[in-house]
Amino acid sequence: MLERDVLSFIKKYPDKPAPDSEFDSLALRVFRHQFKNNKNYRKFCEIDGKTIVRVKTWREIPAMPALGFKELVLTTFPVKGARRVFRTSGTSGKSSRGAHFFETLKLYDAAVPGPFRRHLLGDGKKRRFFFLTHSPLEVRDSSLSYMMGVVNRKFSRPAGLFYVKKDAVLCDKLIRDLSREKSPVMLLATAFSFKAFLDYLRAHKIKLKLPDLSRVMETGGFKGKVREVSKAELYRACSVYLGIPKKYCVSEYGMTELTSQFYRRATDGFFEGPGWMRTLVLDKATGKEVKNGTPGVLMHLDLANLGSVAAVLTEDIGRTVDKGFEVLSRAKGSELRGCSLSYEEFIRS
Repeated sequence: MLERDVLSFIKKYPDKPAPDSEFDSLALRVFRHQFKNNKNYRKFCEIDGKTIVRVKTWREIPAMPALGFKELVLTTFPVKGARRVFRTSGTSGKSSRGAHFFETLKLYDAAVPGPFRRHLLGDGKKRRFFFLTHSPLEVRDSSLSYMMGVVNRKFSRPAGLFYVKKDAVLCDKLIRDLSREKSPVMLLATAFSFKAFLDYLRAHKIKLKLPDLSRVMETGGFKGKVREVSKAELYRACSVYLGIPKKYCVSEYGMTELTSQFYRRATDGFFEGPGWMRTLVLDKATGKEVKNGTPGVLMHLDLANLGSVAAVLTEDIGRTVDKGFEVLSRAKGSELRGCSLSYEEFIRS
């Protein structure tokens, strides 16, 4: 019943804001479900003094720190019944990687297409997709690769191709394949893979002129793998070496701990989410909501996170702007202390 209602909500608001009253009503139902059926989350909420009786609005729903997905099992169902497990990136084995368990992928599959279409396919033109990511068949525990598989099946015409194998970008093959295209294409990449490809083009003095109306979607950071570059540098290189102007570049913001995604056009500066998501900015010292435009820790509430926890406290510093939010930096551990005192108490208990 609740899953059906969340699915209906997603289908109803794929590209427009949902009324606050409707969102609030469904968010509270999701919270009650998770409080009753997610043992670790319920204990966390009780330590924070936030029970079903006390929480009156979605803004009061306790947000589980992203760290909780590394240290706890957060499910509303028996974990052995999980159909898929998505894991966060890590370098020292599964013990250091967060895990998001899914009993079903219905909500995931429903949440991806609408926002993607709105931000990347607004002109209705068909494009072939070129993915600078691992194939979902190769890396089954990557939520990003799974998402790429969804948009490939749903939108790429003909079927898209993947150009990362064993963490290496197949630059020569990608150049050959792109050079043959006569119709607009879509390049989808992590920032790390995208920079590697652009650096390869620069080093080999290759400049491609992709068909007009081609698009780029990039996501994620560099995670210490290479020298960080600004988005402005990335988009400038995209124009020079691919012939795709900034106005056709879009950034995606997603987390393994979330089911849904945010998008930002390069010409805008802020991320927007679909109607079934909300974002708060919390004071780093007190954990209280701050005024519009004031920097703080980002908290996202994703109703599609039905089988885990809907409210997730990130490790990103940002602020609300216009109709969305912008990401300013990553938070240091000490900066999150005020927002996660209940979690620290929960872990000690």
